[in-house]
Amino acid sequence: MRSFISLYLAIGIVLLLFGMFATGPCPGKETDALDKVVFVLGWPVYLYGDVIQAGLGAEQWLHDRACEGARRRT
Repeated sequence: MRSFISLYLAIGIVLLLFGMFATGPCPGKETDALDKVVFVLGWPVYLYGDVIQAGLGAEQWLHDRACEGARRRT
C-alpha cells in the first residue's frame, strides 16, 4: 500500500516537473504552492476532465497546469 501511494505521488510530481520544464517557457508562472499540491494529489481527475472529456492535448494540459495553475485558458 505504501508503494502504491508513493508511486501515485511520484507520478504527480513528475507530471508537474515535466509541465514546468519540458513544455516551453512559462511567462506567467504560477507560484501558489497550494495549487501545485492540489494538482499532485488530484492529477487523475484533471487528466480525465481536461484531456479525455474536453479534448485538450496532453502537452497543453501539462503546460497550463504547471505554468498557470487553476487559471487555465478556456
